[in-house]
Amino acid sequence: MGMRLEEYLRDLPATGRRALVVQGGGMRGVYSMAALAALDGVGLRNAFDVIVGSSAGAINAAYFLAGQADAAVNLYVEYLSNRNFVNPRRLTKIVDIDYLVDTALKCHLPLNIDALRNSPTLLEFVLTDAETAEAVVVTNRDADLDLYEVIRATAALPSLYNKRVAVGSRLYVDGGTVDSIPLNKALASKPEFVLAVVTRRPGYRREQHGVGYRVIGRALARGQSTAIKDLIGRRDSVFNSAMEALERQSSDGSRLCGVFPSDEAKLVGRTTFDRSKLLECAAMGRSDMRNALAKVI
Repeated sequence: MGMRLEEYLRDLPATGRRALVVQGGGMRGVYSMAALAALDGVGLRNAFDVIVGSSAGAINAAYFLAGQADAAVNLYVEYLSNRNFVNPRRLTKIVDIDYLVDTALKCHLPLNIDALRNSPTLLEFVLTDAETAEAVVVTNRDADLDLYEVIRATAALPSLYNKRVAVGSRLYVDGGTVDSIPLNKALASKPEFVLAVVTRRPGYRREQHGVGYRVIGRALARGQSTAIKDLIGRRDSVFNSAMEALERQSSDGSRLCGVFPSDEAKLVGRTTFDRSKLLECAAMGRSDMRNALAKVI
């Protein structure tokens, strides 16, 4: 006989490793943040050995492990839904990651760094090397790193923010540039089970954009390396493979479970700042996670 997912995740003495993968996607991150708040609400914050996220997904995972998931949902709705953060007319900085980190995070909802570092769960932040366009992982155990700068780096969108952020001795940009659903990073530890919170509907794939999109994207990413510019608008085989594996619910012996948005009409965009739409998307995230926890595995 099977058991409900919630019961399985509560079975902490289980021998197999459990991993959680969190996707962001700019303001679509309100969906995954609300889904994590639902997990926290039923006492499953410490149910995973490792959590892997990039961009907004990594930020959401940090607030989840710090015990601030509910408050972080409100952060999207109250402090990021404005022109200070998202302004399509501000071409040099359409999404202001400095406002996100220095005002929204540090002033309105300071991350409990001690709680994050002391969490029994390893959090892996995925960054993209600004020169080589290779994925790099840093963790909440790296005591010599400023975690706010790690957050700034993993969210540094090449076309919409267009800065390179120093972490340690290297410069980085948005982790989602090369790995927005870092499923393979989670599978590297050979877990028994992987739960992934995804901010795209099943069947969605990232195919190559037209020439116009790529030309504009490269122009907005002026100053970035050729390796980073070459990724803009290209077919994303890493993302597509992750989606396919989650839709199959298996990969090389690991059981996979994806929590996907149940209603495309309620899913916000990367730069949505309409408060009512964000609230509706957050409610969907909570509901979808609760439904996933009730399923028998």
